Amino acid sequence: MKFAIVGTGAIGGFYGAMLANAGEEVHFLLNSDYAAVKEEGLHLISEVFSDIHLDKVNAFQQSADMPVCDVILVCLKTTSNESLLPSLVKPLLHDKSVIILIQNGLGVEADVAAMFPGVGVAGATALISVNKVGPGQMHHLDYGDIEIGNHNIQDTGIIDQVVAAFDKTGLIAKKAPDLNTLRWKKLVWNITFNGMSVVLNTTANKLLADKATYELSKAIMHEVINGANACGAQLPETMVYDMLQFTIAMRPYAPSMKLDFDNKRPLELKYIYENPVEMAKAAGYYMSKVDMLLRQLLFLSKY
Repeated sequence: MKFAIVGTGAIGGFYGAMLANAGEEVHFLLNSDYAAVKEEGLHLISEVFSDIHLDKVNAFQQSADMPVCDVILVCLKTTSNESLLPSLVKPLLHDKSVIILIQNGLGVEADVAAMFPGVGVAGATALISVNKVGPGQMHHLDYGDIEIGNHNIQDTGIIDQVVAAFDKTGLIAKKAPDLNTLRWKKLVWNITFNGMSVVLNTTANKLLADKATYELSKAIMHEVINGANACGAQLPETMVYDMLQFTIAMRPYAPSMKLDFDNKRPLELKYIYENPVEMAKAAGYYMSKVDMLLRQLLFLSKY
């Protein structure tokens, strides 16, 4: 099975390196890091697993130069989907290729499926703390679990094969029974801590160390669960406590949206905030706290 990594940043570099190190055939699409990776390979420094140095990397600067692949793992930010995915992914497809989006947010699979009629699409969520620290260099701090939910792939056996490939790496990989629930589950954390870390200029661990912001975080998480369940997901209220304890136990880590904001990159507001607010409202539930957070983020992203 041939894998293509579209977007070899922190996430794509980590999962691609883990797959390649486990013996899978992986082809990496790179932009500014191409020359460095071609010359020096990929370096993964991990606090959990053994460090990996891939000396010989199937590195490409143009997707037109890559072979067609069975599984295209899209690891770009969703802010690049509309402008970049059609040209980047099309050359990689054969008649049975599938696209798996290791991205955040709600509704992204439907939009990507519309770009590629007849191509099977799935979504994946990554429970991971990893940063890009240099050209072709990733620092993995914690976790690495990946869960895949189907959107419109007809032969779902290929998802089982992808899960098995990730299992070989030592990561925890699962096939989710329902994509909608999977997406909303990740949003309970992402909506809360991505947005608040930007608005309050802080990190998740500091938010939970303060009583006032701990209670606010908890209230937002419960609101997202209510919105999720209004939209047909099945999320228990008890997961709030579990997520809070998990976050407290995490190594101090700046959420990806905070890093994007600090580096003046576009924020992933459409799929992480706008779509969930609109979909929950259409289902009869208004996430007022989330909407307020969205409006603050929209302001900050402009000024």
